[in-house]
Amino acid sequence: MYLSSQHRDSVNLPKADFEFHLRRLRPVIDLLSAKDAKLGGDWFLGGSSIADAQRFPVFSGGAVRKDAIDELRRKNADDIDEAKFIGIWNGDSRKGCGGSIEFCIDSTVFPNSIELTVNEIAANTSRLGDYKSAADVIIKVAEIYTPSNLTFGPRKYLGKQVFEDRPSVSWMLYLPHVLTSSQVPEARALIPVVRDGKQQGTIIVSVTDEVFDVNNRAHVKAANDIEIRLADQDLLPRFIDL
Repeated sequence: MYLSSQHRDSVNLPKADFEFHLRRLRPVIDLLSAKDAKLGGDWFLGGSSIADAQRFPVFSGGAVRKDAIDELRRKNADDIDEAKFIGIWNGDSRKGCGGSIEFCIDSTVFPNSIELTVNEIAANTSRLGDYKSAADVIIKVAEIYTPSNLTFGPRKYLGKQVFEDRPSVSWMLYLPHVLTSSQVPEARALIPVVRDGKQQGTIIVSVTDEVFDVNNRAHVKAANDIEIRLADQDLLPRFIDL
């Protein structure tokens, strides 16, 4: 499964504050670990080979390791004021065991982003559980980052979405709007995301009775229909407008 989220950070946030961004990400990793134990344990900075990508554990207990921060500073020494792309992974390359997170920080021209990849054993499986369980991860990301959009589902669905210039619905799509069933009658479920006692957005679910399968035409059609419905109401933004 694949999660893709976009957000804007405060312009007052210091550049190259790697500790802040990794510490902010930690609650998401803790939740992933609760969903699948193989996503727990050590997470490492990415590298050019498996050996290289196991050199720098990112966390020690609840803290970000100093040597990981120092390595990121070394790698990004020439790009302090530019957008930076950071990759971490759970150190397990076995089939159906791996997980990785890539995120962009310090971007001013385009949104910052988070991309989570959870390697599955088969196309119709989800290590994060059913739609309600997987939605917990979406809610956590939405609470922390207040994204402009977030898509969750099989990565291969990206080749089957209706609009290339807009976010896809896939299995689930988060938008920062309060949505009702009358606005999106094709949705199988609408999950409100609440922050500080107020609804900040909605998760739109295309399939609820089983795991979204990109090889299932009915599943793809359900997601496509929702995308068309949202676009017709100007609720599915273009990436260029975000």
